[in-house]
Amino acid sequence: MVINNNWSSWKDAQHGVPQGSVLGPLLFLIYINDLSKNVSDKSIPILFADDTSFILTSYDTNELRRKTNEVFNIINKWFYSNSLMLNYTKTYFLQFQAKANNGNNTHMLHINETIATVKSIKFLGLTVDTVLNWKNHISNVKTRLNKACYAIRSIKPFMSLTVLKSTYYSYAHSIISYGLIFWRILLIVMIYSGSKKG
Repeated sequence: MVINNNWSSWKDAQHGVPQGSVLGPLLFLIYINDLSKNVSDKSIPILFADDTSFILTSYDTNELRRKTNEVFNIINKWFYSNSLMLNYTKTYFLQFQAKANNGNNTHMLHINETIATVKSIKFLGLTVDTVLNWKNHISNVKTRLNKACYAIRSIKPFMSLTVLKSTYYSYAHSIISYGLIFWRILLIVMIYSGSKKG
């Protein structure tokens, strides 16, 4: 690497593997394997590759804040002992709540670092918001499908039906079918809650 017209000196890498290597994801999963065990009695950890989430529950705002700080302390200790550092700029707090309490937002602060409170967040390709009403997710899906429809309409005069079907399945169908299991669960919950009311 050249810095200010001078070559930087060679240094031995103490940690890590080359970026993009096949070995990287496997070693990373092994490396963080025990992170969830440290906080599993205080939260519900969800780990998917390098995307880590922790679910905490409480009816009381102060209790929720105390639990969150406790989990953050445990995570920070684990990070420190494993030569890692928590990136607060990529750490978000999403509070699920009833629509009636939608104005009651908890602001999180940990060791003088503000944790950004968000109304919605993208979680494994699904946009989840505070009241789980799917409006933001549907809006995102509509935008992506509009682009897919425009692309298919643009090539329709020049392509055969076979090519158009292939384009649909690769470009539009994947958007529609992604996360379908969550839509089914939501439908079952809505039917069940409706039958309970009746």
